[in-house]
Amino acid sequence: MIDCMHYDIRVAYHETDAMGVVHHSNHIKYFEEARVDYLRRKKMKWHNRDEGGIVFAVRSLDVKYLKTARFDDELQVWSQARLQAARIYFQYAIYSKVLHTFIATGSTELIALGSDNKPKKMPKDLIESFKSQAWDEVWPPKLDLIS
Repeated sequence: MIDCMHYDIRVAYHETDAMGVVHHSNHIKYFEEARVDYLRRKKMKWHNRDEGGIVFAVRSLDVKYLKTARFDDELQVWSQARLQAARIYFQYAIYSKVLHTFIATGSTELIALGSDNKPKKMPKDLIESFKSQAWDEVWPPKLDLIS
């Protein structure tokens, strides 16, 4: 079983372009929403807030577009995370319930910054919370293996 979770989205009209498909920039927004949801559900308090003296900054981002989504499509953004040294890595896979396939994959690398916008060590309790996180090298996940 894979330790990942999904975040549900329904495509809004304003997220589509003149061709009637989801504009490519919205995939990044979907990743961010899924990432914040992941951290919240794992009870990690440091998501996009200045709690504990740190904030997370996206250091790198990668997206691969595979298929298109349209207005009112139901999507699931699957995500998994791992902590490695002073960085948190996320992988994402956007699944279309309409097409029954993944339509995009991506990843982000986050670093912790202090209030002075300089890199800061990860808090010990955050490191502890990531120790139990599984990471699957095969991505996107095979849906029949997801817990």
